[in-house]
Amino acid sequence: MSGKRYYVENDNKLKIIAYISAIVLLITAIALVFVLSLYQSKTEADKKIASQNNVEQEIVTQTESTDDKTINDVENITSNYENTTNVDTSNEIKQEVKQASKKEKKEEKKDVKKELKFEAPLEGEIVKDYADTNLVYSDTLKEWVTHFGIDIEAEEGSAVSASEDGVVKSIKEDPRYGLTVTIDHGQGFETVYSNLLSAEFVAEKDTVKKGQTIGTVGSSAPFEIVDSSHLHFEMFLNNSNVNPTTYWK
Repeated sequence: MSGKRYYVENDNKLKIIAYISAIVLLITAIALVFVLSLYQSKTEADKKIASQNNVEQEIVTQTESTDDKTINDVENITSNYENTTNVDTSNEIKQEVKQASKKEKKEEKKDVKKELKFEAPLEGEIVKDYADTNLVYSDTLKEWVTHFGIDIEAEEGSAVSASEDGVVKSIKEDPRYGLTVTIDHGQGFETVYSNLLSAEFVAEKDTVKKGQTIGTVGSSAPFEIVDSSHLHFEMFLNNSNVNPTTYWK
């Protein structure tokens, strides 16, 4: 009896140990599953956090990049605008200065005119004076007439010179006063050299200087053919006859 009892008690102990072992294993398994579950959850959470951080970082980076680009674009645009504005302003200022300078030069040219100092076209005695209101007697026409110039007596072939600087306006055969040279001196003044023998020293549109030879004394004037050889000299101011001796210096 005692031996059987001993076996029963041992068998019960073994069963209890087995139950306890099973429970321990079950608890251990449950704990392990729980730990694994927690680890997996933490890992996924970390991944999510990391992914979220990456996304946020990327957004920040893109935003910063965009901001930097925007700032750079704005700075570039501003700089370009300022440069363009400066260039345009500079060009405008330069243009205004040039125009002002040109205007001043034009005004100076208008204000500063060359003083014309006419001189006698040749040496000789004035044998017939200027007469626009009083009459003078014409030996050729045998009557009293006006005389819008002066006659300077000289030998035929004597050199006739320009009374002042100017441009040869015309060279022609005048039906009254023969071979005639007209010089334009500007400022409304013209001088006329008539009764010439020759005028081959100059051509129309030539620029001449005071004292330059333009012709020679002759007797080619039909209206003064009876008179001795002389230069018939006239002067115009704004297309009106004036007394040349009034303007001789």
